[in-house]
Amino acid sequence: MSISVLQIEERKPQKKFALFEMGFRPFFLLASLYAVISTGLWMAAYAGGFSLAPQSLPATYWHAHEMIFGYGLAVVSGFLLTVVHNWTNLPPLKGWRLGVLASLWLAGRILFLMQAPWQLTMTVEMAFAAGLFTATFIPLYRAKQSRNLYIFASKVALFGIANLLFYLGMAGIFTEGLRWGLYTGLYLLVALIFTMGRRVIPFFIEKGIGYPLQVKNSKVADLTSLFGLLGLWMSELFAPVSAWTIGFALLTAGAQIVRLYWWYAKGLWSKPLIWVLWSALAWVTIGLLFKAWTEWHGQMALAAWHSIAYGGIGMVTIGMMSRASLGHTGRSVFEPPRLLGPIFLLLMVGAVIRSFFPVLLPEYHYAAVVVSMSIWMLVFSAFFMLFAYKWVGPSKRR
Repeated sequence: MSISVLQIEERKPQKKFALFEMGFRPFFLLASLYAVISTGLWMAAYAGGFSLAPQSLPATYWHAHEMIFGYGLAVVSGFLLTVVHNWTNLPPLKGWRLGVLASLWLAGRILFLMQAPWQLTMTVEMAFAAGLFTATFIPLYRAKQSRNLYIFASKVALFGIANLLFYLGMAGIFTEGLRWGLYTGLYLLVALIFTMGRRVIPFFIEKGIGYPLQVKNSKVADLTSLFGLLGLWMSELFAPVSAWTIGFALLTAGAQIVRLYWWYAKGLWSKPLIWVLWSALAWVTIGLLFKAWTEWHGQMALAAWHSIAYGGIGMVTIGMMSRASLGHTGRSVFEPPRLLGPIFLLLMVGAVIRSFFPVLLPEYHYAAVVVSMSIWMLVFSAFFMLFAYKWVGPSKRR
């Protein structure tokens, strides 16, 4: 399978309004815009007591849910709908069908914020999950790509199940639903980072670093990563404070440290679209080490989760959205907009503040949260303005 799909442009002449011509367009637009809106709402709740969720649900759970199943799943949806088309060479989901799927995602965000009856919100969310699964499963099945079908369509189905568990927990039907749903969704995002990172980061480094290079990979590291993450997820659900959690977190982090060493290249820091992905994997690794430390010492839980979510997921999603949006609209990934480097760097600063400052300087915890949230909103506001026309308008002709 060729990984250069992220550099393939859309072939046919584009309409002036091309928002629903390819899956990445509406979902990347919605994801980047929602990254700003949802964080602003969370800041209003955190700093001003604004009500975001039903009384039975702490505001922190709304925030976690919307970062995972709102922002995170929107990025995943846009990416998968695009690469599945390129993997299979079958017609992409587009037009009104793509518009309906994006509308279901948006309706779920609005209904949850409006505190609509949980049954209604859950039904809309499950309809979106079913639509995304269908749009992923059918072309992969028709193209007989069993490996990608197993890896990616199954993860889409698990996202739907995880979200269902969350709503059943919110309704009081399944007491562990909130925790199981959020942890499962988060670890699915990390699993996608590991899977796609293994496929694309070495490829991007070799092709984009500017000099001949062969990056090392290993099946052992791949299997260790996924086995460790699976074990960590299982221990998180059934033995959250135990030696199992520590062991699996350290095992998974160890595999990533090896990968980071293998994938590091001289000149990496001069290529924003490369270092942002390498740094994202580093942040996930830091979060895993913090996770082991948390279970051992009973501290640093927030540092662990925000290293993974703010640093790792935040940086990998903005990096992949940038690369895919440039490549699929006929723009060069080798000469990205100059503003991207400062945007990525500012997000890195926000991750440092959110992850480390509350632990190292606990008396400034409140300020660190507010500053890091402000940076997140600034970063994605700039990112949205930089790419909005590229998502809505036609592709460039080469």
